[in-house]
Amino acid sequence: MKVLFVWSGLTGYMGDCWRELAKHAGVELKVVVDLGEKWFGSQFSPDDVLRELDWTQQLPHNWSPDVVFTVGWHNKLCRIATLKYSKFKTLDSKLKLICCFDMPWEWKLRKVAARFVLWRYLRRFDAAFVPGTSAARYARWLGFAESKVFKGLFATNTRRFEGCRKGGGGFLYVGRDAPEKGIDVLRTAHEIYRTKGGNWPLKIVNGVSPDDLGSVYAQADCFVLASRWEPWGVVLVEAAAEGLPIICTDRCGARHEVVKGNGIVVKAGDADILATAMLKVERGEPNINPGLGRELSKPYSSEAWADRVVDICNSLVEQGS
Repeated sequence: MKVLFVWSGLTGYMGDCWRELAKHAGVELKVVVDLGEKWFGSQFSPDDVLRELDWTQQLPHNWSPDVVFTVGWHNKLCRIATLKYSKFKTLDSKLKLICCFDMPWEWKLRKVAARFVLWRYLRRFDAAFVPGTSAARYARWLGFAESKVFKGLFATNTRRFEGCRKGGGGFLYVGRDAPEKGIDVLRTAHEIYRTKGGNWPLKIVNGVSPDDLGSVYAQADCFVLASRWEPWGVVLVEAAAEGLPIICTDRCGARHEVVKGNGIVVKAGDADILATAMLKVERGEPNINPGLGRELSKPYSSEAWADRVVDICNSLVEQGS
């Protein structure tokens, strides 16, 4: 089966996922990436992130995919790919187009209106591929039938985070320094936590190589994600795989899937509530079992992701609709 991914920007975890997919017998994978936009991990070479993959920055010629995955509707290259291959569908009814996006459901005018504004564009797709529960709800609002909404869009190489935990490093945040990540709230919460007798330090890490992530997580005692807005949050999967207790906000999409008994969900933007949660974790909150995270993270390993993509492709092609 010939599979094409047309993507906007790069992340190390998508590189890991694509490599696992390329290993599948019977799968011929090509990846097209638009590097014109800001992408996470931009301090690394694209050749490092996409090593061992058949990738380019242009749509392939004289190569006909069976299934095409494109990202949403904001990126120009992805729109061009959608329009191009949807025209091919009139000649090859077996060709399937899948729309990938992470936007969660929200009662906001632009999201409500998208169902009507984007109707002609979205009807070109055969299915939607989204991260989890929140985005799946939005996909259904956009008009995708429930049977054609697949969850599990994002995954990571969880092998980096299994069985190497040492602890002793206190609270950890890994990610970009951006307003929506709530780092200012996290710093304030940590100051409040210290005034209440808390002893653990706070470590904020960004710009680390994917190959070094395992050792970063292994030194922590608790992972904290104070995001004001986080459609998914692969870092929560990484922390869960490491077996860390987790504190995240109610704006993190992945909380539905990977924070269940292994952490605390708090209201976004409230430093006092976050500080209280930090104290609970340090003092050994009895209702938190960090070990649960390892099991919760398994569906979001790069191997499970590759199997999932193959299953999605096979099911759509076999259905012929």
